[in-house]
Amino acid sequence: YTFANPPTSSAFGFTLKVTQDAGASGYTITWPGTVDWPAATAPTLTATASGVDMFVFSTSDGGTTYYGFTAGQALA
Repeated sequence: YTFANPPTSSAFGFTLKVTQDAGASGYTITWPGTVDWPAATAPTLTATASGVDMFVFSTSDGGTTYYGFTAGQALA
């Protein structure tokens, strides 16, 4: 993923929903280097068929740093 063009004059956030394919291929994501995860550890995606994960991102410095949080994993 590439996160681009956040507003530079205010805080900005968004939610990302990731759904695995129906074949349970276990795809992964390469997150931008600008994402700061808790404990400096990016989450592992749910690898089951049609597994759904939700992530929340926020920035207050025009995208220099995004704070990433897992909002939910293995959602039905």
